[in-house]
Amino acid sequence: MICLPCCKSMSFEVAIDDLQESILAQVSPREAQFTLADFDYNKYHTFAEITAWTANFAKAHSKYVTRIKVGTTYENRTFYALKISTGGSGKKAFALDCGIHADEWIGPATCIHVIKNLTESIGTSGLVGDLLKDVDFYLIPSSNPDGYVYSWQSDRMWRKTRSPTSGNCFGVDPNRNWDSNFAGNGSSNDPCSDDYHGPHAWSEANVRAQRDFVNGIENLQGYIDIHSFSQLWMFPYGYTYKHARDYELLSKIASESVAAIKSVHGVVYTPGPIAEVIYVASGSTADYFYDHLKLRCVFAAELRDKGQHGMLLPESEIQPTAEEIFAGLLVIARNIREGNCAL
Repeated sequence: MICLPCCKSMSFEVAIDDLQESILAQVSPREAQFTLADFDYNKYHTFAEITAWTANFAKAHSKYVTRIKVGTTYENRTFYALKISTGGSGKKAFALDCGIHADEWIGPATCIHVIKNLTESIGTSGLVGDLLKDVDFYLIPSSNPDGYVYSWQSDRMWRKTRSPTSGNCFGVDPNRNWDSNFAGNGSSNDPCSDDYHGPHAWSEANVRAQRDFVNGIENLQGYIDIHSFSQLWMFPYGYTYKHARDYELLSKIASESVAAIKSVHGVVYTPGPIAEVIYVASGSTADYFYDHLKLRCVFAAELRDKGQHGMLLPESEIQPTAEEIFAGLLVIARNIREGNCAL
C-alpha cells in the first residue's frame, strides 16, 4: 500500500469490513418468493417478486386494495401502485413513492411494510383505523424498475434509469428529470454522472408515467418521495434556498413527524428544507408536485442510516425502519385528514 505524505495524519474509520460480503448477503441466490405464503417482509426482493406481490396482495385484500398500472419503462417493464381505500367518494388522498433511485433498496421494502400495515389496520379502533375512514393512500413500491433490476443483476450501487445516453453511458437520474428548475444547480449535464438530468425534462418513460399517475389522483392533498440514506425528513425547496410559501406548516409537520419517528426506536431524523439539510437539487419530484399541483403537504424522506451501512442497510433493519417511518407518515396523513393540507 502506498501512503502519500499528505495522508499520514489522516484519520479514518472502517464502516464496512467487507463490502462485497455485504452485497452478497443481500443478493445471494435463494428460492423466489412469488406467493403471499412465501413472501418474507424482512427480506429485500427482486422487481419480479415485488410485482407478483402487488398482484397477490391486491387479490387477497380486494375489498380495500386496488392494483393500478402506473406505466411502462424504457425496457418495457410495467410497474404498479396499490390504492388502499375503505370506499366512498371525494375522500382526501395521500401519495407515496419508493425506489426512484435504484440502489436505495430500503425504500421499496418500507413501502411494502406500509401497505401491509395500513391494510391490516382497516376497521380497527385508534388513529390508523380512523385515518383510513377519511384518507385514501396510493403507494408505488418501485418507481424505477429498470434501474432496480440492474442493481440486482449487475451493479448493486446503480442509481439511475437504463436508457442509453451519449458518451457510451447509460441512465438518467430520475429525480433530476422533472420539470422543476430542470438542469439547474444540483444536477449534472454529464451523461456519465449519477446526477445526470437527462437530455430534456421528462425524457424518462418511468418519470412521465409517475407524473401522469400522481397528477391524475383525485383530491390529492399530500405526497412524499421516500429515499435513503441520512435520516432526514424534508420538504421543498430543493432547487433554491428560498423558503416555500408553506414553510411554517411544513416545518411544523416535519418536526412532529421526526418526534413520532424517534418515539418508536429512538432514532433521530433531521427536519428541514431539502436544500438546507442535504444539498441543492434541481428537477426533483417534491419541487415539481409542490409547484405544479400547488400541493401544500409535500415531503421527501431519507431513511436509515447515517452512513455506517449506507445503501447496504442490513435486512435486520427493514422492520424497525418501516415501523418508525410508518409513525412519521401517520403525522402527515393526520394533517391531511384534519384539513391542514387543503388549499
